[in-house]
Amino acid sequence: QKKMASSAGPSGAGGTDSMLPDNVPRSDDKVAHVQREVDEVSGIMKENVNTLVQQGEALNELHSKSEDLLSEARNFKKSSTAMKNRMWWMDFRVKLAIGGVVGVILLIIIINIINSFKNKEDDY
Repeated sequence: QKKMASSAGPSGAGGTDSMLPDNVPRSDDKVAHVQREVDEVSGIMKENVNTLVQQGEALNELHSKSEDLLSEARNFKKSSTAMKNRMWWMDFRVKLAIGGVVGVILLIIIINIINSFKNKEDDY
């Protein structure tokens, strides 16, 4: 039950394609089908390449930002350590001043007590 195409088919004058049944694709159809598949795969690959390029750019930007953040963290650590040391010395000086004032007050009280005992001894 094969239908025979005329000898002037799509492949030229009496080629082998003209002898194929209707349900078998002609070579031109096969080429067009393969070309469509190649075009589709090519489009997908172009999209993949574009996506990779965008991701690469995003990674470069992220890397740059992380380096900036690391640099800022190091600067913060230096300045916070320096601030901690300044605050320690300021606290130490305040404690030293308070200790000095308390010492002077105690010294005055002790001298007054000693003088009052001397004055009482002189009265007897």
